[in-house]
Amino acid sequence: MKKMNKTSIDVRIFFVAALVYATCGCVKYDNFNITEKPYVDKSSVELYIGEGAGSRNQVQLKSAPEGNNFTWTSQDPSIASVSQSGLVTALNEGFAVITLASASDQTNVNVWVRTWVPLVDFTLDKQQVEVKRLDKIQVVASPVPQNASEMQITWTSSNPAVVAVYENGWIVGNEIGEAVVTATSSDGKQRQLTVSVVPAVERFTITAANIPGYQAGVNAATIGYSSQHGGYVVLNMFDGNITTFWHANYAAPVSNYPHWFIVDLRRSVVITKLMIQRRQTFISAKGFYFYTCPDVEVNQNDPLNGYQWVLQGDMSYDPLSNAEQYFEFDPIQARYVCIYFDTKHKEATAPNNYIQLAEFGIYGY
Repeated sequence: MKKMNKTSIDVRIFFVAALVYATCGCVKYDNFNITEKPYVDKSSVELYIGEGAGSRNQVQLKSAPEGNNFTWTSQDPSIASVSQSGLVTALNEGFAVITLASASDQTNVNVWVRTWVPLVDFTLDKQQVEVKRLDKIQVVASPVPQNASEMQITWTSSNPAVVAVYENGWIVGNEIGEAVVTATSSDGKQRQLTVSVVPAVERFTITAANIPGYQAGVNAATIGYSSQHGGYVVLNMFDGNITTFWHANYAAPVSNYPHWFIVDLRRSVVITKLMIQRRQTFISAKGFYFYTCPDVEVNQNDPLNGYQWVLQGDMSYDPLSNAEQYFEFDPIQARYVCIYFDTKHKEATAPNNYIQLAEFGIYGY
């Protein structure tokens, strides 16, 4: 047998002592109380009594873990009873608590019992709807009587490509056109409404590319405008900033009425509205002629006569107002717009013959 040396004996004595110390020195913890917690698939239910309640008079609750010896109890059996399989039956109006108990724990289920009120009819809050393309609107269905216990409505569209309809009466305009939306209750009652999808009107973005022959810093007339002065260029009317403005040329040769500008929208559009806003606190014109030209070949070397201009109106506005002023009209199909300030449009109290405008907007789709 191999003889141990003193070092080996000392090491073994150290580990034995450490083990004894660790065992004796452990903190003593209280034992955990582990219970058998039952689970139920619902925390609350609503049941009905009376004529028409049908299967809504009962509900089958499920417990877990399966196979355990749990006990079902109703804390108010006059309101709702429960079988040992978890079948709850409504008996009278009121509130009851159903308890599922193990030997050491329990779970409660709240049960409300109400008298069934049948749906007699329903109404819609709209009979005709106009919605913008790619926008949405909700149609609300209301039960008759108002306290009906349940109202299940199915929504359908006669043309989903134009009008889509979703749960709770949400209607979405997919394409310009018209469709009929039908609401149908679970017992077959129906209500209908007509939905018209209209274009989403927007303010067209105008840049230098939309003003024929635009030249920054050039005061003289070009194809697209009668004149401008220095930094007070035509494009200032389309920048959304009322502190910048278009000012006709007031250097030699000094401009005079008529003043005008042309906008090329670069494609055939539908125009529905115009907006004008004067240079703040400055008086110049009180109206203008509004011309349009369709998407046809034009002679841009002759801006006033080289287009097939159609006079759409002689527009008047308040020359003393700093606010935006709008002009709405029936939709006009066009590509080119000409705004022409004739001599007759000069405001009598204007201090000079120059046109000065802060903003001009063209709206459509």
